Amino acid sequence: MVKAGKLMSCYQQLCFAHGLQLAVVDILYKKNIEREEEHQEITSNESDTDNEDTNDTHEEQGVAVTTTTDPRHLHLSRIEVIPRYNDLLQKVRKVVKLFKKSPAKYDMYLQKYVKEDTGKELSLILDCRTRWNSLLAMIERFHKLKVCIDKALIDIGSDTTVSDLEWSKIKDLIESLQPFKLAVEALCRRDSTLLTAETTLKFILEKLVTQDTMLSAELSEALRVRIKERRTVVTEILIYLQNPKNMMIQDELMIHLLCQKNLYD
Repeated sequence: MVKAGKLMSCYQQLCFAHGLQLAVVDILYKKNIEREEEHQEITSNESDTDNEDTNDTHEEQGVAVTTTTDPRHLHLSRIEVIPRYNDLLQKVRKVVKLFKKSPAKYDMYLQKYVKEDTGKELSLILDCRTRWNSLLAMIERFHKLKVCIDKALIDIGSDTTVSDLEWSKIKDLIESLQPFKLAVEALCRRDSTLLTAETTLKFILEKLVTQDTMLSAELSEALRVRIKERRTVVTEILIYLQNPKNMMIQDELMIHLLCQKNLYD
């Protein structure tokens, strides 16, 4: 697809939503993923998530990195997270499975605290490892039930505990991935255009810059690379045609965001 576009004389617009997926994978997953122009369509619908959890996640959660018709339903060619987060996520999955596989522990301990805290029953979510957006859903729910999980683990006498540092890492991971989820959903709307995409990309870059963490800085830099691969003169023309007075302001802001870097030792 990319190669064909390069051979043609017309302008080629690469998918921005796909670029967001690639930016996440560039940073969060190990570095042996094929370049996007070499990807082949994958239509597998496999999922590790229990049937009872399907209502807890959105249909758009099939987000990953190979070219297909809908960027929200793509699969990773690798499923191994970088070492910085792999052990932490393995622990989260272990705790989720601990309660999901034992109805007694689930009902008598975890859900007792969940109902006291939220007034309703909320299930833990197990992610599908080929979809980073389901990973986000899993850690969002896990962090939301933080106090309940800590209490339940103490009650059942489990050797597995989640430290304050690990909870902090989970929170940072959630805050860095949430803007990507929102941006992908916005870019995949039927009424999305290059102009609305420009606003969406500014939003996610600004969010990552204000977070000021190592992960957000890495994701921001990876996203800038992917945007530069996809942003063409067509966007500038559309901004000018919409309102010539806004073109300089809009372009200066995007250039500033694309050039800004956060450096960490």
